[in-house]
Amino acid sequence: MGLAWCLHRIWIIILNQQMQLTAAWLQQHFPDLAGIRPLSQGGQKQVFEARHVDDGDVVLKLIGTGQDLERTMRELLAASQVKSPRIPEIHDHGTIATPIGDCLWFRERRVPGAPVNELLINGPLTKERYLRLGLHILETLLAAETADIVHRDIKPQNIILDPGEDFWLIDFGLARHLGLESLTETAAVFGNVTWGYAPPEQCRNIKQDIDHRADLFALGVTLYECATATQPFRDGARDALEVLTRVEKMQLPPLSVNFAEAKSFVDLVGALTQKRRDHRPPTIQYAYDWVSEICRLEGCSW
Repeated sequence: MGLAWCLHRIWIIILNQQMQLTAAWLQQHFPDLAGIRPLSQGGQKQVFEARHVDDGDVVLKLIGTGQDLERTMRELLAASQVKSPRIPEIHDHGTIATPIGDCLWFRERRVPGAPVNELLINGPLTKERYLRLGLHILETLLAAETADIVHRDIKPQNIILDPGEDFWLIDFGLARHLGLESLTETAAVFGNVTWGYAPPEQCRNIKQDIDHRADLFALGVTLYECATATQPFRDGARDALEVLTRVEKMQLPPLSVNFAEAKSFVDLVGALTQKRRDHRPPTIQYAYDWVSEICRLEGCSW
């Protein structure tokens, strides 16, 4: 490897370091926060955890005010309009000039616990947990349906289990307001998705077909993964194109679970993950009632 290549790599590393805000800088500009520590960074978004003098444990998100500004504003709008006790409350927001440019920031409640994808490292969830997950997320999606909002990014990473065994839905960054103009280019071949969870119509950016049944598909895939600790659309796939092909053409392998209402649960997951949206449950309420009945018959606490 030549000197030019090495210098190029060093320059890239320096640029990446310059693009990261430090806890020390944030402490100076957000004096009401203590114990600021980085959580994640991706694209134009940086996420930190901290403790607020009045609000307690919080998450501070900063997003560069480039092409994602309007999408981020919609995230704020979506989270504020969906009236659910299992969505973190947004305490405050604003804009700030930073060393990496102008940023939109917002501070929200930090939910204690672990994202479901981390739990799945140790194997499938228990029956009680994945049934409660289905019930709690559908409760939240009922509130989203009332607000005419589609989350569009249901997946284990965006679901947190708290110490009280409640499941929280986070990150409305891809939310679709059915009453507002879409931010994804109409001519775009593919939509903004997490490959392997989004349904075919969302992957293909068929805007007129994207409604609340897109969230039902993603929840069905998530429930399958929670019950098996496998993700057949993604596991072993070479690239996003292969994942898309599987989503469009491959049926999920038979779900093997063993409890009294197993058949009803298997039928539910099968219905949620139908390729065609008109073959899925027609409403969030329909799916919620289905899960509620399974929970009732299984004696699961809600």
